[in-house]
Order: sequence, then structure tokens, then C-alpha cells
Amino acid sequence: MNPLLDAIKSLISETTRFISPPPIAMEWALVAMSALLIALLPLGKKAGRMRGAFHRLANRKRTAILICGLLPVTIRLALLGVMPVPEPSIHDEFSHLLLGDTMAHGRLANPVHPMWKHFESIHILQQPTYSSMYPPAQGSFLALGEAVFHEPWAGVVISVGLMCMAVCWMMQGWLPPAWAFYGGLLVALKIGIVGMWMNSYMGGAAASAGGALVLGCLPRLRREGPHRLAATFLGLGMVILMNSRPFDGAILSVAALLYLSAGIFRGGMLASRLKTLAPAAAVLLLGVCFTGYYNWRVTGSPSRMGYQVNRDTYGWPENLAFLSPKKLTLRDPVMQKMYLKEIARREVYQQPGKLLDDLLTRLLDCWTFFVGPVLTVPLIFLPWIFRSRRTRPLVLLAAMIAVLNLFQLVLYPYHLAPLVAAIFVIVTQGVRHIYIRLGHARGAVFAMVLPLMLTVVGGMKQDAPELNLQLAYWERAAEWHRDARSYIAKWLSKRPGKQLVIVRYTAFHEVNQEWVYNEADIDNSKIVWAREVDAPSDAALVKYFHDREIWLLKADVLPQRVVRYPVMASGNYLTEARSRR
Repeated sequence: MNPLLDAIKSLISETTRFISPPPIAMEWALVAMSALLIALLPLGKKAGRMRGAFHRLANRKRTAILICGLLPVTIRLALLGVMPVPEPSIHDEFSHLLLGDTMAHGRLANPVHPMWKHFESIHILQQPTYSSMYPPAQGSFLALGEAVFHEPWAGVVISVGLMCMAVCWMMQGWLPPAWAFYGGLLVALKIGIVGMWMNSYMGGAAASAGGALVLGCLPRLRREGPHRLAATFLGLGMVILMNSRPFDGAILSVAALLYLSAGIFRGGMLASRLKTLAPAAAVLLLGVCFTGYYNWRVTGSPSRMGYQVNRDTYGWPENLAFLSPKKLTLRDPVMQKMYLKEIARREVYQQPGKLLDDLLTRLLDCWTFFVGPVLTVPLIFLPWIFRSRRTRPLVLLAAMIAVLNLFQLVLYPYHLAPLVAAIFVIVTQGVRHIYIRLGHARGAVFAMVLPLMLTVVGGMKQDAPELNLQLAYWERAAEWHRDARSYIAKWLSKRPGKQLVIVRYTAFHEVNQEWVYNEADIDNSKIVWAREVDAPSDAALVKYFHDREIWLLKADVLPQRVVRYPVMASGNYLTEARSRR
């Protein structure tokens, strides 16, 4: 079997390497084989009976919502034997985990540590508090997982389940019940089990849920008259977006309010309609107060976000192209290197060729993550979807927000998280058009084969290392030092007593391979990670943590391992010739 599989992979790789990467080519091949299967498969009465049962289940709307939420959670937990709890490795993951740990300790921020210069790290604030630079939505879920289940990843699982439920509820406002249920299942299979949403700590599910709540309220409030639950969800969705994806969420919220206001002011019952929105206003007001309080605890000002403090201190995130870059010189060479890398993103906007290449790369990454070849087929009917008065607003909203996102210097899948529900409504409408054109019998077969294809593609991506497939960065969502850091951390956690790891970087260190991340309560942590600064400061660090085993990690020497840090028996710092450069 292995020689045959290797031959097929080699054939696909050689015939498509100038057209598309092998993983995408394999997915296109799966689409072609499935199309042939649908065309040749004999039809029977079972498809009709299954269609009837599916419709009956979908018409029980609350049950359908619950199934959409439980499906990815149940499948992912059942796969723990082959897909263990994910290990963090990306800057953003550690920053969110710090926030989750902080909130699990009953705080929104931590005091500045006396040795803070040794704990400086990417996306982490050290002044005026020791905190994450991120807003609190993702951290809240991680705190829930840590506090209730003693495992932050449990919060990730919960957030994905809630996201799928919110998307199904949203679709029930835009589509018939059966297609809303079907679309919710597509979301669960495409991004809810194998993708980055479930298998990292980056976030995405929270913003997706917030976007789904906002978009799901629009048809209910415009077409169904007074709907207090929808109004409450509208405010809740905006609050979630405010605290997960502030820039993208603000654009979506404003666009949704403009769409909603057009419908409200068009009718004659203006006073009663505005009264219906009172719950949304109340929830939004509470959310604004909480966000202001959170900002005040972290930065000292209700109107100043952690993003802003981080940008003023370290020069990033350099996401918005219309903001002037900060001109800084940082003390730490790794942090300075990260600053220069962020500033370099602006170079593509000065060269049309590089800009076009960069935009195409970003669009390809997002297309691969959300749609891919399997779900591209339904998008053939995008012109028909746009002509429909029911779904045209979603197409316009998605297109507008996607274009505005191009003003960001980066465009990663989680930047489009608020649009997940809109994207999958469009895809589901495409499936519906294919279903109608194929007829009920053949269309039912197609509707059953499509989720099976997503399942196969998910398994292929999960086994990508064994299949020797190179996935896009956001498909694998991990840095290369992940396993080494995880192994060393687990080894140290089993040793008696507390541990201190002093990390040494060289001049050619890759800034994305960052090792220095810590828990909220540094002094009481089992393992503390610190960076070398200079001889006097390193001596003070060793003295401060004198009651710990002290290790040296040379991050750029492979294989990475810890060795005893050179400290004299008296406890004084032992000057050592360092090979940093």
C-alpha cells in the first residue's frame, strides 16, 4: 500500500507543482473523484428517506443548534488519543494564555516584576502592568477552562462549540431550517475540528461567535418585528467583537447597524422598533463599561488599549497601513529584530509588484483556510447568490469588510473571523443551488458527499507529516520549536523544586522562535523562563531566584537542551565567555 500511495503522491506533486501546492492539488483530485462518484452512483429510496429525516431534525431548531455545537466537541475529544491537547508555540498563543491565567487568578492585570527586563517578550506588556496586549475575549475562555477544568484548552473547546451553535442560529435567520442546519455542520467539519480554531490558543472562535450573533439579529429585527432575544444577542455580539477583534468587529458592527437602521426607519412603527433595541443598548453599554475598566486595569486609562501601549513601547503591531510607524530603538536585540520585521511589512506597499504578490498570498491563505477546493465548487453560483434579495446583504457585507481588511499590513484567517457565518451562508446557498439543479435525488447524494469530502480533507491535513505534505502556516499553526520547548518544560516540571531557565539567543535567532513566556504569577511558577540581558543584571536575576535550580538554554544550538547554568558554589554569578554572536 505504501509504494502505491507514494507513487500517487509523486504523480500529483510532479504534475501540479507549477500550478498548486500538493495538499491543494490532492483536494482538487478528491473533488474530481467525488464528482464522478455523484454522477455514476445509482439512486435509491434511502436518499429520500434520509432527506426527510434530516428535514424533520432541522425543523426542531433548538435541537439542530445543540447538535451543531456538540458535534465538533464530541469528535475532537474522541480524537484525543491521536490528537493530544495542543502545545502553544506562537507569540499570540502565549499572550492569550497569560491573560487566561491572570483572569483565572482573579485579576485583569499583574504587577510589574522586579526582574521585568528578563521577561520582556513579544506581545507581552511589562509596563505599566505585566499583562497581555490583547483584549479579553479569548483570555476569558482560557480562564474558564483553567478555573473549571484545570486545562486552558477546555476553554478553546467550549468556544468552538458555542461558535458553531451561534453560526447555526444565525443561519436560521437567513436560510430555511434544513439549510441552516446543513451550513452549521459544514462549519463544524471545516474549521471546528482539525483547524486552528480548535487546535491552538490563537482565538478565532470567539470573534466568529460574536459576528454570527450580530449578523443573525439583522433579519430577525428587520423582518419579524419586536424580538427582544435577538436585540440582546445583537448587543452581546458587539461586545464580544469589541473584546476580540476591535478593528474588524467595529467595521462589522457599524455596517450591521446601518443595514438595520435602513429597515427600522423605513417602517412606520419607529418608536416600538427603537424600544425593541433597548436590550441591545443596555448590553452594549455594560460591555463598554467593562472594556473601559479592563483597559484601565491594564494600561491605566479606560480609553487606552493594550495594543496601543505595546505599539508605543515596542513598535508593533504594525497592522494598519494608514498609521505612521513608530521610530524606536529597543535595548534587547531580539525585540529590535522583531520591530524591524514589523516595519519591513510596509515595504510591499511601495512596490506594486510586491504588493500584488503579497495580496495574492494572503488571499490564498484565507481561501485555503475557510473554503479550499471542496467548498469552492458551490461558489460557482456566487452571481446567483448575489441576485437573491435574501443573501445579497451578506455578500455585500463580506466583500466590503474583506476589502477594508486589505488596509491591514497583514491579513490572517483570524482577522476574518467575524465573517465566518457570512462566508458559510454564501457557501451553503451555493450548495442549495447545486442541489436544485441536480434534482432532489442526485442533489441529496451531493449534499451527503460534501461533508464526507471535508472529513477526508481534515484527516489528510491532520496526517500531513506522515503524508509528507507541507501545509500553509495557518493550517499547521505552529512554530518549529514547539516540540522542543514542550519536551523541556515537561522534563523540568517533573524535577523536584522550582526551576529557572535562562535563555541565550544568537544574532541569527529567528524572532518567531520565542522561548521566554511565563505564567501570571512568576515568583510562584514551577518554571520561570528568562532572557540573558547583561552580566550585572543576570547576576541580580540569579540572586533573586537563588532558591531554584538554574539552567542555561542555548536556543539556537540544535538540538536544544538545558545545561547547568554556571554559578559558583557561593551563589555569586560566574562570568562566562558567551558565544552570542
